[in-house]
Parts: sequence; C-alpha cells; structure tokens
Amino acid sequence: MGPRIDGDRKMTVVDCHAHALPPSVQNAFVDWLKTSGATSEGPPGLWSSPAFSDVDLHLADADRHDIETTILTYGSNTVAAMHAAAQRESPKPAAETMIARTNDALRSWAAHTSNRLMPTRWVDPRFPDSAVSEIERAATDGGVAAISMNSAYGDPASGLRFLDDPGFGPTLRAAEAADVVVIVHPSAKFSLNSQPPLTGTANHLLTGGLSMLVETTTCISRLILSGVFDKNPKLRMVFSQLGGVLPMAFGRFDMLRDLVSVADETATKAVSALPSLRDYADFIFADTHSMDVAALKCGIEALGSNHLIFGSDFPVTPSHIGREQALKTLDALPLDPVEQIAVRSSNARKLFGLNPTPPRQEMAS
Repeated sequence: MGPRIDGDRKMTVVDCHAHALPPSVQNAFVDWLKTSGATSEGPPGLWSSPAFSDVDLHLADADRHDIETTILTYGSNTVAAMHAAAQRESPKPAAETMIARTNDALRSWAAHTSNRLMPTRWVDPRFPDSAVSEIERAATDGGVAAISMNSAYGDPASGLRFLDDPGFGPTLRAAEAADVVVIVHPSAKFSLNSQPPLTGTANHLLTGGLSMLVETTTCISRLILSGVFDKNPKLRMVFSQLGGVLPMAFGRFDMLRDLVSVADETATKAVSALPSLRDYADFIFADTHSMDVAALKCGIEALGSNHLIFGSDFPVTPSHIGREQALKTLDALPLDPVEQIAVRSSNARKLFGLNPTPPRQEMAS
C-alpha cells in the first residue's frame, strides 16, 4: 500500500500533470477535430473526455484516487485549441488576448475548488510581451506560481524553435526573476523523420512512444549545452514523462565528451568548455507519467527521488491507467516511506509552495 494518513480517508497525492481547458476553448477544439478530420494533434479520441472542461468531473476523479491537489497544465494541443476558439469569433482576437482570457477562465477553477485544482498559466514565448505579463500574473494573482510551456514552438520560416532559442530568453529570465516554476510539455510536433513515414495508428504510437520523449530530451540537452541554466541559475523547470530519455543519456554524453577530447588538441579545448549533462540534474524536475518501474528506477538514480513528482496526464490518459495503475507502480519502487511520500506529494508541495498535509503520516502495512 502507498502512504496514508491516519484516521478517515485523506488526500495524500499531488498530481502535477493533468490537463484542462475552459469549455469554450475545449468545445471549439473538439468541433474543429470533427469537422476538419485533422490528426495532427494525435487520435481525436484522446481529447474527447468531458472532464477536460468540467471542474466537478475533475474533482470527483481526484477524490477517487486520494489526490488532494491537482496542478492543471496545458498540453501539446494548446496552440491548436486556442486557434480553434479564436476562429469562432468576429473579429478574431489577437493571440495575446486569447491567451489571457483562457488563463483567467481556467484560473477561476482554483477558487471554485478551494485550491484543490490549481491551474497554471499558459505562456507562448513567441509573444514576449504577453509571456512576461502572464508570468507576472502567475506570480501575483494568488494561484499556483507556475506557468505551462511546450518544449518547442512552430515557426513557418525556421521550423521548431526549442526553449534555448535566443528569442525566448526574455520569457525564461522573467520566470526566474518572478520565481515562477516552468512546467514543460512536449509539443508533439517533433519528428524523427524516419523513412518511409508511418501512417495512422503506427505513426501516433511512434510520436507518443518515442518522438515526444526525444523532443523533451533534446529540449533539456539544448538548455544545458547552450548555457541557459548557467545564465539563469535560479530557474526551476519541470519536464513531463521523466524528462524523456535524459536519465539514460547522462553516461552516454560523458563518454562522448571523453571520446571526442582525445581526438586532437582543438577538440580537447572545445570539449572542456562543454558541460556534463549530469552536472545540471539539480535544475531538472520530472514527472512520473507513463513510466514503468525500470524507467522510474533509472530516473531516481539519475535525478534523485527528491526531483521526481507524480503526474497522471488525466484526462488524456484515463484515470485507471494514469492514476490507479501509476500509483501501484510507485508502490513497487524500492523507496523508503519518506521517499514514497516525497514522490507522491511532498516534493511537489515544496516546489510549488503548497500547504502541507497534517504531520500524522505513516505507511500503512
């Protein structure tokens, strides 16, 4: 059994990876998927749960799984969803207006649920003035001091722009200055460019099962290798899905640094100026979503149990998988009671400044 609090049934989990959208945005997005037949956001059925836009359904599911607080984040479909909602209006609102309105509408869920559901604010760094404004509001409006971003954003001229893009620097500097946590979700627009291209379900499985993990790993690696964390040493970032394959990449990168350094004197000097990925583990928090025991063990060894937080991906991932099954997976990890509670809740409480639960915690036999 997992951690429990003595007495009556109490909430013992903080879920740091769940999704929601205001009804007007969610309905517009679902209608667009139906009428356009688009599959660019994955199988349309992923987005069909009524819980996306229903605060009471969200709260009821949290109750069923002993989740005391849910951090509501924005996902890979956010840009498309806001665009679909904006297209319904005449005149069409500017992107900055759409972002602010969507954030305000979702942020109201916190008051409705006595802060059980804590929405982040969505930030798009392609609109730097909007991004800085949303960060300032996340820090001061009384909700959780956190923003949601994708790991990369599309650009018609240059393709995907990862978060180390110099044009995104003002956004990350503002987040650091405001002491706002940055939660990063893959855009699902990164392609492995394997040929010939797969289609249908096979393509969706390749995107969700591997491309998104590689996208996240690429984002983190670029942030490290480009010096973003050196320039912003107090920046706090949470990455989805265990940070991709990053925990398995630390040793590989160290080996390559050693390998390249013996090539010639010029290479030795160049490599010595590059950081080791593992030296930046303290900058990185990762959620546990979709990972099995073997992967989580690797994450714990690479990042430390104090840098893992529980995430379910509800309602994209149904709760019997993302919550019930995932919590059983945590039970199977070789963690002591304090570490179990840390991954389930206390790491997140510390990171997001959430109120602690009563002190009478112990593991049930």
